[in-house]
Amino acid sequence: MERQYLIIPQIDELEQSFALAKEYDAAFEYNDFFDPLVYGQEEEWRKRVEIYKSLPRERSKDTLHGVFLDIAFTSKDTKIREYSRKLMKQSMSIAEKMGVKGVVFHSGLIGSLNTPAYLNGWLQEAEGFYRELAMEFPGTEIYLENTFERSPETLVRLKERMADVDNFFLCLDYGHACLTPMDIQLWVEAFKGKTGHIHLNDNDLVDDLHEVPGEGKIDFIQCKKDLAQLEGVSVLLELTGIEKQKRALTYMKNL
Repeated sequence: MERQYLIIPQIDELEQSFALAKEYDAAFEYNDFFDPLVYGQEEEWRKRVEIYKSLPRERSKDTLHGVFLDIAFTSKDTKIREYSRKLMKQSMSIAEKMGVKGVVFHSGLIGSLNTPAYLNGWLQEAEGFYRELAMEFPGTEIYLENTFERSPETLVRLKERMADVDNFFLCLDYGHACLTPMDIQLWVEAFKGKTGHIHLNDNDLVDDLHEVPGEGKIDFIQCKKDLAQLEGVSVLLELTGIEKQKRALTYMKNL
């Protein structure tokens, strides 16, 4: 099965984004709607929805990145928690209106805080809310992305607890995983069979630089072998800028 690649459309260069996606048979992952200047103004996000929907292209393979800036959906502060959850539901609602496949969310976990009380509390709150979200939007997939976690254990535990929920998956951010102390192959093994989507770019193995694949220090020969274990899972080449996206698509297609 041929890998489905996605790119981030640039609304100010939409003609070029459309042409590039058509040339490489790529889908879109919309990054507009996690920006407070967009999601905070109903007129603005509705305008963007209509602009994207006006393009003569199929959107059922597209994805959308949900809110994450200052989001704390498991906060003990009820006002912060409820507002965060309201915004996450808004992301799901926008995705539903767009007719896209799914929405990516960050875990919100503090990666360096590994006490059982903290992790078990997060698991309980996250499971309850993601079950609610999955039930409210059954036609839209949810992808939980590894961000600052130092190991895959907690996200894997959540997925295993939610094994009965058909539209909840993990999103492997390969570049993020390469920045952790744990070997990347262990991340891939842990995520196997639990992953619905992948984020991919290159870095210097120190910082999350979002470089074009093949232009940093990640071993993409090994990456190709790793991704083969996650067969059929869509891959966002998480880069901004038409030229970078074209270089990335060309590199990955020829790898």
